[in-house]
Amino acid sequence: MNNLPPEHAPLVQFSVKDDCLQIGGIALTRLAQRIGSTPFYAYDRQKISERIALLRQHLPAGILLHYAMKANPMPAVVQHLAGLVDGVDVASAGEMKTALDTTLSPEKISFAGPGKKEHELRSAIAAGVVLNLESEQEMELVAQLGEYLGIIPNVAIR
Repeated sequence: MNNLPPEHAPLVQFSVKDDCLQIGGIALTRLAQRIGSTPFYAYDRQKISERIALLRQHLPAGILLHYAMKANPMPAVVQHLAGLVDGVDVASAGEMKTALDTTLSPEKISFAGPGKKEHELRSAIAAGVVLNLESEQEMELVAQLGEYLGIIPNVAIR
């Protein structure tokens, strides 16, 4: 029987300096001091940019990358990704607001998912985001809301 403690997979994506993990060139212990409490999430914008660049390098030219905000809706992460991807996919009015607060134009934001509420549809139409229609009933409601608002909704059929 092996009495050695389990070994973790090496963290090769982050450097270690003086036996301390570095994130964005800052020691993890220093980040904890800056934040004032643990646990916390820390993201390295450069590493995110590098991963997007690597993905693009291996995809055919002309492929558009969209970030599914449900993966991580943290506003700072979404803001950073908005400059790296071709669009953002959202699934709620809250996510849509976060996406609209980025530099992306509304037509590069798509709103999908069943069960969208009427106020969410109204907000999406007013904002000009692409609504992925999930049903005939949703299509009819979106048409009615668009007529009421005097706006032709930007839609896609899923």
